[in-house]
Amino acid sequence: MAKTIGLISTMSCDDTWPQEIVERVSATHGLLKGILGDMGFEVLDEGNLLRSYKEMSAAGRILRARGIRALVIYVGTWTYSNCAAAAALEAGVPVIIWGDATKDALGLVGAAITRGAMAEFGVYANLVYGGFDDADTLKEVKCLLNASCAAIGLRGQVLGVGGGRSMGMITAVVDPNEVRVKFGVEIDNFEQFDVIKRAEAVSEDRARTFFTWMKSRYGSIVPKDEVMLRQIRMYLATRDFCEEKGYDFVAMKCLPDLPSLYTTFCIAHAICGDCQDAFGAKARMVFSCEADLNAALTMQIMMLLTGGPVLFTDVIEYDFSDELLYTCNCGSSPTDFARSPKDVDWQIEGTHEFDWISGGTCPQFIARPGEATIARLYREAGEYGMMIASAEVVERSKDTLKEFLWERPHAFMKLKCDRGAFLKSLRSNHIHLAYGDWIAEMEEVCHILGITPVVVR
Repeated sequence: MAKTIGLISTMSCDDTWPQEIVERVSATHGLLKGILGDMGFEVLDEGNLLRSYKEMSAAGRILRARGIRALVIYVGTWTYSNCAAAAALEAGVPVIIWGDATKDALGLVGAAITRGAMAEFGVYANLVYGGFDDADTLKEVKCLLNASCAAIGLRGQVLGVGGGRSMGMITAVVDPNEVRVKFGVEIDNFEQFDVIKRAEAVSEDRARTFFTWMKSRYGSIVPKDEVMLRQIRMYLATRDFCEEKGYDFVAMKCLPDLPSLYTTFCIAHAICGDCQDAFGAKARMVFSCEADLNAALTMQIMMLLTGGPVLFTDVIEYDFSDELLYTCNCGSSPTDFARSPKDVDWQIEGTHEFDWISGGTCPQFIARPGEATIARLYREAGEYGMMIASAEVVERSKDTLKEFLWERPHAFMKLKCDRGAFLKSLRSNHIHLAYGDWIAEMEEVCHILGITPVVVR
């Protein structure tokens, strides 16, 4: 269901059209369905050609019930905009109006009046006008559909939150009712102790089986066995708890409480965000540290958009000589950011300001190089915005960490934007990163959700 879209092909319902035009528009539906499918979308429809108000209205209603996250309305020639608007209103998702750009097809006039109808009713819509073989047009359509699938994919999801605000982080808290209205996400609170109780009940055999897998998968493990087993129990308890509660993503307070109560969630954070664990392939699950809910929302959008791992990290410092942004998190990061699992060494947790009852661990590695997108939701005077920027993650020797923060996971970034503008746009110590160029898609997500995009150039 992640990338399920609807497709409706339409033209006006007049009975004066020559049959060859009706057949052309109807036949083009199949061609367009194949093109959209080749882009990676599951395309649902309710027939090759719909023309009347009742047909269009019924199709929109049925497609909504089938779980579409975007609706493409192909306008083959002149059409009645009230019929297209009926479909869009029933579908309740962003709309792409694709006008046939074939010479003499009159696709633009039909698309233009349809776009105007959407504006009248407040339906979020984009008009696309270009050939089915035009690379720029196909790129635009794919971008718009990916963004819609990510934005609408939030609807009905549940964010589980363990604990309250961490260490006075104002930028980490949200109004749950606002989040429900703007993002469609339900926030469900629980006590972290619920997970600790489950962790203590995890069997020795199950924990040691997982530990054996970790020893075979990763480069090295430095902490004592009892420290690792306690952390593993926290992961297994988190996984079981979230599955039972039906959580789609999760945020945990962790610091400063848990070091002195049991242990931290560092293994849970890392492996929840990976695509594999000791039991085999699994879905990634966004895990936000320090109960940072704006982080969780940002990361979930990026995960729904990209399908890949999403980084939770702190901006630590900017090296003016190397022109590099240094980032790392106090405890964890998905290990899928490393070049390979063998490049990950589990080190002893180094946040010494806390009173540890048993100790903790960190997955130490340097994020693999590649083009990446940075993003972060924030509020300014009560209004949501999102900082979006491009970066190049660059490789550094692990010896670099001896001069920095040895045990932690790091990402070193060369900003592909003005440094001053980037610093001016920062509204949090936490930023989030996914591989690939997703600037246009993230900007479109903001438009769909009614958020101000701040794209740093």
